[in-house]
Amino acid sequence: MLEIQKFEQEIKKGLPKILYFCYSQEPFFLFEGIRLIRKNFDPLSIETYESPDEIDKNSFISPSLFTQKRILIVYNFEKIKKTEKRVDWLKNIINLKASISIIIMCNASFKELGEEISYLKNNKNSMIFNLDIHEKDLHEWIKYKATDQGINLKPDAVFYLIDITGGQPGLISSEIEKIALLTEKSSIDLFEIKDILTELGEFTAFDLIEAIKKKNKKKAFEILDKLKNMEPDIILGALNWYYSNKAESNEKIYSLLYNANLSLRKSRSFSLDMLVYELMKD
Repeated sequence: MLEIQKFEQEIKKGLPKILYFCYSQEPFFLFEGIRLIRKNFDPLSIETYESPDEIDKNSFISPSLFTQKRILIVYNFEKIKKTEKRVDWLKNIINLKASISIIIMCNASFKELGEEISYLKNNKNSMIFNLDIHEKDLHEWIKYKATDQGINLKPDAVFYLIDITGGQPGLISSEIEKIALLTEKSSIDLFEIKDILTELGEFTAFDLIEAIKKKNKKKAFEILDKLKNMEPDIILGALNWYYSNKAESNEKIYSLLYNANLSLRKSRSFSLDMLVYELMKD
């Protein structure tokens, strides 16, 4: 069973532990974990923090007025630079007696988090999930993603999907989303997946990225219009993936994406049209 599936099981149990430590070198898989939390919990119970420093531990003493349990999603744990400070922070949090579950989303590798993971492994109030998907597990993850969208991809369709996407998880997810929207069939083979993807090949967040790269405003906004029924977090996830892997990205782009993600996480309104316009500015 994949780690993301094990994490989903815990979510469906109501997140009974105090702390869940999720880490991945690929930011997309952290977004996947967040998506599952938002899918299964009342939005009023979910709080987001952009860094561990934002959390006021004293506030845990008072119960929420809106929900029996609070779910705290904490980003950027890896930005606490010193290992001993990270471990101390975990110790202070995990010993709190409150009706909360804290989800740490950490963009880092096992090598960078060895001491933190060793500490948490010995604590009964915590669980650890490495959300990265390795190449040998890619087929299983694609089948899992497709099932989540209500479709069954046959083996030849899975191989084809890997081939046309280069095995990139964000792109694979976007293509599966598109297939699910455009077919009424529950089982998809090679010929059917080719027909679907050929017929409406522009209907993907990664085609939007191509238009942005070429600064083709007309094409970008045409594609954005076709994506209007797609969840905004899928489009933002694709943009985050692209720019996080682009060596020459500047601070302005990171700021634009940061603010867009923050608005989405906190259920504020934001304009994808304006974001795309800003990304294509010289």
